[in-house]
Amino acid sequence: MLCRRAFLLPSTCFSAKTLLVSRMSSSYREAINRLQQLQSVTSVVKCAEDAKTNGNTSTRNENVNLTAEYLSRLDISQSDLEGLRVIHVAGTKGKGSTCALVESILRHSGYRTGFTSSPHLMEVRERIRLDGRVISRDLFAQYFFEMWEQFQRYPTTIESTVPRFPSFIKYLTIMAYYVFVKEEVDVAIVEVGLGGRFDCTNVVERPSVTAITHLGYDHCSILGETIEEIAWEKSGIMKPGVPLFTIPQFYPGAQETVKIEAQKMGVPLFVVPPLEQYPNPPSHISSETWSDNLSLALQLCRNWENQSTKSGPVANPFHLPQNYHYGVSGCQWPGRNHIVERGSFRYFLDGAHTPVSIGKCTEWFNSARNTKRRTVLIANTTRDRKIAYFLNIIRKEVHLDEVIFCPNIATPEPASLDCEWPGDVKKSMIRAAVGNSETWRETYPETPSQAFPNVSDAIRYIESVGCPVDVLVTGSLHLVGAALSVLCPDYFDEEKVFISGQAVQQGT
Repeated sequence: MLCRRAFLLPSTCFSAKTLLVSRMSSSYREAINRLQQLQSVTSVVKCAEDAKTNGNTSTRNENVNLTAEYLSRLDISQSDLEGLRVIHVAGTKGKGSTCALVESILRHSGYRTGFTSSPHLMEVRERIRLDGRVISRDLFAQYFFEMWEQFQRYPTTIESTVPRFPSFIKYLTIMAYYVFVKEEVDVAIVEVGLGGRFDCTNVVERPSVTAITHLGYDHCSILGETIEEIAWEKSGIMKPGVPLFTIPQFYPGAQETVKIEAQKMGVPLFVVPPLEQYPNPPSHISSETWSDNLSLALQLCRNWENQSTKSGPVANPFHLPQNYHYGVSGCQWPGRNHIVERGSFRYFLDGAHTPVSIGKCTEWFNSARNTKRRTVLIANTTRDRKIAYFLNIIRKEVHLDEVIFCPNIATPEPASLDCEWPGDVKKSMIRAAVGNSETWRETYPETPSQAFPNVSDAIRYIESVGCPVDVLVTGSLHLVGAALSVLCPDYFDEEKVFISGQAVQQGT
């Protein structure tokens, strides 16, 4: 296949569009301010929960239909979306890292990539990446207001069933597709936000290839209480005739449900082989979970590239080209198995938030930490996840000298609108942290515990001790994002970002 613009090094400009680069931080702030006024993540989840409780699938299906309507208002057609040659990935755990690996491999193979994922860690623009880099604040603001102005042309009337503007999550999903079309990427790697069947990313009627990663119990109030219900929701990204790749599932009911749905839809289904069966596998992948994700990513990339030659999808191990090795070694996925060192303090960041992923997280932490150091846990969970259950898993596997509970709040005053929580949400999270700490002290009095109102105060306390400490931060990606914004406030500014295909240092 001849791609529209071969890409590897971010210092080269490939975009058809040239923008005047200027400081637009005020425009970015205004874009974020308007975005946050649209609808909160909590209200989206609450709506989905209500639809699930009432057994109303048509309400949730409207989510996909509305997304298509808004895209049409931007003059984005299904033909445009099909031209993105989308790789669509669902799953409970590992879908983000799988997507990140796919993006890096294809970018190192010479293709111009677009990648959308959620949630963001520090800034909302992280959800949209071009050629492996988070888009700049300038480019985010430009495309945000281009869309805003077009949506404004459609008045809201009593008879109208479509709000003038999409909700928060839907706006960002639509914006990702809009950016990818305008920037003429060769491939769009799309991570499902929640579930799959009724997720707004599922608006693409004809992706190039789809995938389902590890399936487990999460968001049960929305997706279902049984593994079969959850697998049915995730299987909704299947499209007739479009191949679907998956990993060997831990729960037999999940594997069987995916198989049944594939047969119903006329979908070629392939289970990927273990990584060790490849003739020349990457040598530095030690985690079993990452091995599964990597094998899945390798198969997705091979299938996506081979579609141009009309060869059929075969989930057999194969000899990896050198570019695939470069892509694997060059993949960065912050907030997952992520170590930050600050003098004698080491912070182990991992957004694990399900029982299986917490178990994998403790395995990674035990393999990487120094057992002679003091060990502290900073933990939090969100919504219907039971923190006591998660903590018991960690406590059995890791010796803890102290446990700190902390809400997903970085600092007393947010550094940016991206990090700002509504006042009532802040108070609720702080109350939960205090309650969790009290419960811990009552249950495990031998291990000290306390709560802090924000991550900054927690880190200041830990580093005031003076002795070397290994700190595990886990339970929520939002918590990890808050920690990263305190430990490395310029994390994404230090990387090159993209302004219409040009790599520039943020702030120049």
